[in-house]
Amino acid sequence: MAETILKGIVISSFDYEEFDKIVTIYSDKYGKLSFVAKGINKPESKNRYSVQNFSVSNFQIFKSRRANSLSKLKTGDLIQNNFNITKNYDNYLFASVIISIILESNDFNNKNFQIFVSLEKALNNINENNDPFSTMVFFLFYLLKPLGGKFSLNKCYRCNKPNKLYRLFDFKECGFVCPNCIKLNEQPQSVKFINFLKIIYSETFSTVFNHQFETAYVLILCKVLLEHYSHNLGIYTNAMKILNSKKIFEEETFSNYTYSVLTTTEYLG
Repeated sequence: MAETILKGIVISSFDYEEFDKIVTIYSDKYGKLSFVAKGINKPESKNRYSVQNFSVSNFQIFKSRRANSLSKLKTGDLIQNNFNITKNYDNYLFASVIISIILESNDFNNKNFQIFVSLEKALNNINENNDPFSTMVFFLFYLLKPLGGKFSLNKCYRCNKPNKLYRLFDFKECGFVCPNCIKLNEQPQSVKFINFLKIIYSETFSTVFNHQFETAYVLILCKVLLEHYSHNLGIYTNAMKILNSKKIFEEETFSNYTYSVLTTTEYLG
């Protein structure tokens, strides 16, 4: 085993045998990585605080050279514990949704430094109670690309042509519809909502927080993302199920809510 130093965010930690833990982190150098932390549960262990869920730490590990063998922890140095996340149920749920997706998918087994930076920022935002709901929603949105998810927000998904104006966003197909392709029985949506989607498409997770958005639009996007992850990407974790079971997301409630927010005659042309 080769000794290596890396920075990691703890996304899973559970007891193994009497004094040990199996810890999974998302690291700056290798992406998702698991290791065994020997003796971590002993009261005198100096490494015990570095492997708590959501914490950010520097780790010195003996990295396994084989895919079917666990690496081993040598030392862990806590940088940030993000302990405040656990003090608020909703914030804990939002953070759990984020890390559960990374745990669920094999697409994160390799290095992606941008995801690491975004994950660190997301957990810090939630820990500081800095717009935690929007943080979770935008993280899920920008995570679509590495997962192969697709929202058609730079062209009409029906005619496959870009347009300066779009009449609506199709929730099932996750794409814009232009004036030439909208059907007679379809109700145009708010220009502000269309522009909201255009803005987040043009930004990144690091820059999207420079804008102020209506909570209603973020809420609608959250529901669309949960459905897209479930039906198109095959990712629907327990944390996502709990979030999706909230009353606002119940089918009839959400349908009425969406209609009241987005139905408008406010469009051009």
